[in-house]
Amino acid sequence: MSGNSFIRTFESYFVNLSEDYHVHSKYNDHSASDLTIENVVKQAENLNLVTIAFTEHVRTTSSWIKEYLQEIDAISKNTAIKIIAGFEAKILADGSIDCPDFCAKNYFIVASFHTLYHKKDIWLNALHKVIKNPYVDVIGHLAPEPTFQIEAQEIEELGALMSKYGKVVEINAKYHRPAVNWINTFVQQEVRMHLGSDAHCLNEVGRFSNVMDLVSLVKERRI
Repeated sequence: MSGNSFIRTFESYFVNLSEDYHVHSKYNDHSASDLTIENVVKQAENLNLVTIAFTEHVRTTSSWIKEYLQEIDAISKNTAIKIIAGFEAKILADGSIDCPDFCAKNYFIVASFHTLYHKKDIWLNALHKVIKNPYVDVIGHLAPEPTFQIEAQEIEELGALMSKYGKVVEINAKYHRPAVNWINTFVQQEVRMHLGSDAHCLNEVGRFSNVMDLVSLVKERRI
């Protein structure tokens, strides 16, 4: 699959240990230096993965986007693995995402909180708005801030919104998220979920041992 031919469709999205929908690369400033696009694909081939999504951290000011997409596209033509070109965009306080419009409109987008806003109403309002954003495909490593809790009714409201707007909730291996009670609610509401390693080094690609309890929970609830 060409890196720039992503189509927003989620009929087959389910927790599958051979699919990793959240992988970084050395295009950011805090991943391992050997986390090149080429090395990630080789690692995925060694692990017999069938799908990987590159979701590099992006900002509206990012200058490396063209090179990143061209590299993904070139390598995608030489592997049997389905390669998805995408970005992880920061959720801003007003519910928008820190991402160039052409990236949001044409590529796979994981939207995640990377800033503490310290107020539950700001956090919830931003999340509600980003769920409604038609260019956001996935909500990444979802969890409330340490200073507040989300009540059961609020989780149900979020799940209903995710389901209505077709959002995928990521089971994130790096942070072991979402919480068990969130997953229980989301499964009941038929919210789509998939796996993301959130890999920032090669040995994290396709590694989901940290979330096997959550994977089992999803599968048990959906039988």
